[in-house]
Amino acid sequence: MQSFHIEDYQKQKPFASFLSGIAGKKGIPLWAFYVNRGQLISSFGIRDKNGAIMEFFPANKAYQYTANFGFRTFVKVNGKVFEFFRETHLSQSLDVYPDRVTIQEENKDCGIAVKVTYHTLPNEQVAALVRIVEFKNLTSEEKTIEVVDGLTQILPYGIDYGGYKSISNLLQSWMQVDLFDTFVFYKLRASTHDEAEVKKINEGNFYASIGLMKPLYIYDYKLIFDEDTTLETPYGLMNHSLNQLRKMYQVPVNQVPCAMSGYAFTLRKSETISSLFGNASNHNELNNILSGYNLEKIKQKQQENEQLHASLTAVIETKSAYPIFDQYLKQCYLDNVLRGGVPMILETKEGCIGYHIYSRKHGDLERDYNFFTLEPSYYAQGNGNFRDVLQNRRNDLIFNPKLDDFNILMFTSFIQADGYNPLSIEGLTFSYDGDLSLPDNIKTFLKSPFTPGGLARQIENEGLSIDDYLTVIIKQSLPNYQAVFGEGYWEDHFTYLLDLYEQYQSIYPDRMQRLLFEKQVKYFDSPVEVLPRDQKYVLTKEGQIRQYGAMRHVEKKTQWLMANNKPLATTVYAKLLLLAVNKYAHLDPDGIGLSYEANKPGWNDAANGLPGLFGSGVSEMLELYRLVKFLKTFNNQQPMTVIKAFDQLAESLLKINKKTMFDLWDARMTALETYREQIYHQEIYLIEKHASDYQPMLDLMIFTLRQAITKAEEITDIIPTYLTYEAIRYDELHTIGEYGLPTVRIKAFKRRALPTFLEGPARLLKVAEPKQATLLYHKVKNSGLYDQKLQMYQTSVALDDEPIEIGRLKAFTKGWLERESNFLHMTYKYLYGLLRAEQFDLFAQEIKTNYVCFMDSNRYGRPPTENVSFIATSCNPDPKKHGQGFVSRLSGSTSEILSMWQMMCFGNSIFNIKDGELIFQLKPSLPHDFFYQKQFMTTLFGKIEVIYHNQAALNTYDKDAVIGKYVIYHKDGKFEIDNDQIKGKWAQDIRKGDVFKIDAYIIKGGK
Repeated sequence: MQSFHIEDYQKQKPFASFLSGIAGKKGIPLWAFYVNRGQLISSFGIRDKNGAIMEFFPANKAYQYTANFGFRTFVKVNGKVFEFFRETHLSQSLDVYPDRVTIQEENKDCGIAVKVTYHTLPNEQVAALVRIVEFKNLTSEEKTIEVVDGLTQILPYGIDYGGYKSISNLLQSWMQVDLFDTFVFYKLRASTHDEAEVKKINEGNFYASIGLMKPLYIYDYKLIFDEDTTLETPYGLMNHSLNQLRKMYQVPVNQVPCAMSGYAFTLRKSETISSLFGNASNHNELNNILSGYNLEKIKQKQQENEQLHASLTAVIETKSAYPIFDQYLKQCYLDNVLRGGVPMILETKEGCIGYHIYSRKHGDLERDYNFFTLEPSYYAQGNGNFRDVLQNRRNDLIFNPKLDDFNILMFTSFIQADGYNPLSIEGLTFSYDGDLSLPDNIKTFLKSPFTPGGLARQIENEGLSIDDYLTVIIKQSLPNYQAVFGEGYWEDHFTYLLDLYEQYQSIYPDRMQRLLFEKQVKYFDSPVEVLPRDQKYVLTKEGQIRQYGAMRHVEKKTQWLMANNKPLATTVYAKLLLLAVNKYAHLDPDGIGLSYEANKPGWNDAANGLPGLFGSGVSEMLELYRLVKFLKTFNNQQPMTVIKAFDQLAESLLKINKKTMFDLWDARMTALETYREQIYHQEIYLIEKHASDYQPMLDLMIFTLRQAITKAEEITDIIPTYLTYEAIRYDELHTIGEYGLPTVRIKAFKRRALPTFLEGPARLLKVAEPKQATLLYHKVKNSGLYDQKLQMYQTSVALDDEPIEIGRLKAFTKGWLERESNFLHMTYKYLYGLLRAEQFDLFAQEIKTNYVCFMDSNRYGRPPTENVSFIATSCNPDPKKHGQGFVSRLSGSTSEILSMWQMMCFGNSIFNIKDGELIFQLKPSLPHDFFYQKQFMTTLFGKIEVIYHNQAALNTYDKDAVIGKYVIYHKDGKFEIDNDQIKGKWAQDIRKGDVFKIDAYIIKGGK
C-alpha cells in the first residue's frame, strides 16, 4: 500500500490522526490516536475513553506530552545512552499508510538506525496495538548494545476517564501489576466506586514483548528513570547495566506502572523486537493466545492487516493520470466506512438486511468533546448521529447493490409522526424467533436481544464453529432498529434522506413503485414533544422576546408509535408525504425558510443561537422543495394508509385563506399545533387513502416553495442561508413557560437575513438550471465566500457585525471551526452542486485548488490523502495556520467525495427504464487530463472493472463526446455492443454482477 512520506516530522506543523480501528470481522478493535511528535502514539484503548490503556489527552496536550509519557527507545552503546526520536535529532521521517504508521531515525553518533511500525492486531480474540522495532547497524562492525524500549506509562484496566482526570493520585492505590512468564498484566484489585457493592476485577491490560531472547520486563518506571518523575532522563539506565537492573526490586503496586523491556544483544546487521499492548478478559485466556506468537506470527498479522485494508478499499480502485487522486479516493472510502460502516448482508426472518460493521461516532484528539465508541466485539459496530450515519451511507449501493432498500427502510422508520427524528442511531440487534436445536448456554443467551459479535463469542466459547452456527441463527431472528433521542431536533436531518432514494432510483428504477407503495415502515416515537408557541415564546429579563425551552420530555413505554397496541406502520410514500407536510407547515413567518422551532438549527451546529432568535433555514426549504417534487413524480392512484390526524392536517392547510404572510404563518402553525396535540396525546387511527388524494396538497406546496425561492433570491445578491425574526408586537400571556420565563403571543415580526453563508448556494445548485448555476457560481466566486489568497471557499462572509446571540460560531476566532473557515464538508457539497448543475468545466477548475489531494501538503500540514473537518482561511489572525487542516478525517466530506466520484465516473443515473425495459448507460464527466495514456479505469459495484478509452483526448462531458461502443466481459464470454446504451438482459446481468469488466470507447460526434 502507498504511503505519504514526511521528513523531519517533529519539526513540521503539528497534526493529529488515528489508526483505523478495523480489526476484521473476527477481531476485537482497538482505538489508537497519534501525533507527529515523539514516537507518535498519544493514546489508545478499547471501547471508549473509559477503556484507555494509554491515557487519552486532547490534541493540544498530546503534542506536549507524547514525547515523554509515550513510547521511548533507549540504546546503550559503550556505556553511553542514546535516545531515539527526540525532537532535537535529525534524519527522522514518518510514513503514513492506510493501515499503519512508521517512523525512522538514523543516528550517526552511535551508528544505528531505528524503525518503528504501529498497527492494530487483526482477527484475534484480544484487542492490541502492535509495535515493531527494527534496529539496523549502519557500520560494518558488530555492536554490543543494551536496549530499553516500550511505554513509559500504562493504565491498568478498570479506570474511567473522568475519574482518572480528577483523582489520579488516589486511584494509584488500587493499581496492581502481575508478572507472568511471557507478559505483564495490569489491573485494579477491585472496583473503585464508593458504593456498597464492591466487585473484584479480573480483566486487565497487558504488555507482551516478542522476539530475540527473553526480555527483562520493566513495570516500575523508577528502574529506568530513578526519581525523575518528569520521565525526561533515564538515570537508572545511565548508571547501571542491564544485568544490574535485572537484580533490582520493582514495585508492582501504588503507582502508575510502565510497560518496557530490556534487551542485551550483539547487533550485526539488523534485529527486530515486537510488542503487543492490549486488553484481555483474564490472564489465562491471554496466556493461551500468546503461546502461539513469535516474530513470524507478528509478520503474518502485519500482512493480514494490510490485506484487510487493501481488500476493503479495492471496491473503489481507480487509475487516473493523478496517482494522488486515486490514493485519496481509497482513503476517503476507508474514512467513510469508519463513520457509516460497511454492510454485511445477513438473511433474517424479515429478509436480507445490512449489518454495518467498523463504524464509529466521530471523536478524536481535536474533537475531545465527543465520546466515541468502538464495540469490543467480533463484527464490531458503533453508534453515530442520525445526520452523520445517514449521509455516510448515501453511497452504499454503488459499492454493494445487494443491500437493496435496507438503508431506506431503516432511516425512514426513524422519522417520527411530527417529522423529526432521534439524534443517536445505535447498532442493530437481533431477537431470536426460531426452533433450532442448540446448546443450553446458547439458548439462554438468545433469550435477550443480541449482536452477531456477542453471539459469535458465545458460539466460540461452546467450542463450535462460528461460520456453521451464526448465519442459521440470524436467519431465524428478527432485526431490531435502535435509536435514542439524544438532544434537540435538527432541522436539516431530513434533507439527507432523499439522497438515499435518489441513489436507489439510479440503480433500481424498476423497483421504485414497490418501494414506495408496497414496503411499510414504522414511526419512531421519541420521549420529547415540541411545544406550541404559547409555551416557548418568552419574555427575557432583559425585555427581549425569544424562543427558549421549545421541548418537553415525557414518559414513553416504547420507542415506536403505537396503534391498537402494536407499532403503527404505513407505506413509505405515506411516510414521506407526512414528513413533507410537517416541514411545510412550519415555514417561517414570511414563508421563506423552515423555522428552527425545536431547539436546534440546521447543518451548522455552531449557529446554535438561531432557534432562540426565531431563526429559519433557506437551505432546508430548498431541500423540502426537492422532496416535494420527488413525491409529485410518483403521485398516482396507489392505495395507502395514513394517520387520520395527518389527513386532517393536510385538509386544514389546504383550506387556509389568509391575505397577509403573518396570518398565513399563524394559521399554518395553528393547524400544525393541533395535529401535534393529537399525535402526542390522543389515540392514533389509520385511514385508507390514495396517493392522488394529496395531489392538491403537493401542488400547493410546490407553488408556495417556488415563491419562497423567489423571495429568498430577492433578499440579497446571493441567496441567504439563515433568516432571523424579531418580534415587534406581542401580548403577554401571564404564564410561565418550560424555560421558567413569562410567555407571550407574538402579533408581528420583522425579518433580518444573516450575512451570506456558502450553504445556501450549495443547496440551491441542486435545483438550479445550468444558466442560473453559472451566474450563481460567479457571484459566489467574487464574494467574501471565496478566499482569494488560498483559492478556496469558506463557510460564510465576515460575521464581525453579528451579535453574540447567533451562536458559538460568533465566539470562535475568525477562520476557525465553523466561523469563516473552509469547512470541507460544505465546500465539497458546493463542488458537488456544481457537478449536478452540469457546470463541468467550472467543477474541473475548482477541484484543482479545493480537493485536499491537490493542495500543497506543507501548507495543509498533514497527509493530503486525509480529509479534515476544516481548513483555516486567510482571515485567521495566525498567518502560520493559513491553509492548514484541522480535526482529522471523519466528516461528511468523504460522502461528498464518493458522490462526486460516482458522478464523474458513471453519471447521475446508471440505470433507467424505457418502454418497460431496463437501460444501463454510462455518462461520465471526466476532464481529459484525468486520463493516463488515454485510459481511465475505475470500479463499479465493488467488482466490475470499467475502463474508458479516450483516443481523441476529449472531456467526456463535451457535447460531441459520446460512448461509441461497449465491450462487456461476461461470465459466458466477451460481447460487443455498438450503442451508447446497454439494454435488457445485459443490463440486468451488469446489476446482478455477472459482468466483471466493461470497456467503454469514447468517440467524437457519435457513430
